[in-house]
Amino acid sequence: MRVPGVRATSAAIVAALIVALAIARSSTGAPDGPPQPIDFSHRDHVRGDGLSCELCHSGARRAAFAGMPPVERCMGCHRFVLPENPGVMALHRYWSAGKPVPWVKVNVLPRFVRFSHEAHVLAKIDCVRCHGDVASMTRVARVAPLTMGWCVDCHRAASATDDCLACHY
Repeated sequence: MRVPGVRATSAAIVAALIVALAIARSSTGAPDGPPQPIDFSHRDHVRGDGLSCELCHSGARRAAFAGMPPVERCMGCHRFVLPENPGVMALHRYWSAGKPVPWVKVNVLPRFVRFSHEAHVLAKIDCVRCHGDVASMTRVARVAPLTMGWCVDCHRAASATDDCLACHY
């Protein structure tokens, strides 16, 4: 027996639950990125400790790839700061084994795209423009589409080159 309106009501309830769960995934309502091998908090390091992006991602100011900090850089502080924290203990295990942390990349561009963090840092483009407000994320998530159209629109708005060879060479 079919009851009028039950199907629509059920669908609305399911949709509301999905939206509520998506918002509850993060205290900010921002999407969560992929699970990482260590539950690292950008919020604690950037907002809490006042660290700049370039302190850990030092390649951003001098190379195409911003890079991930080596375990040694993290342990420079964490040999002394919060050594009993579960995340720091996991970090210490990688350090003791002489292995890098196998972080999962969040922002991946196609192989045929050549992107230079250095050029964008020198042009004083804030990291937030492409990476979002990482300082408020529970887990880093991709927030910008990073499509060709999105990049071209940004270049044109900033009166930067939109020559194909700037990114495809």
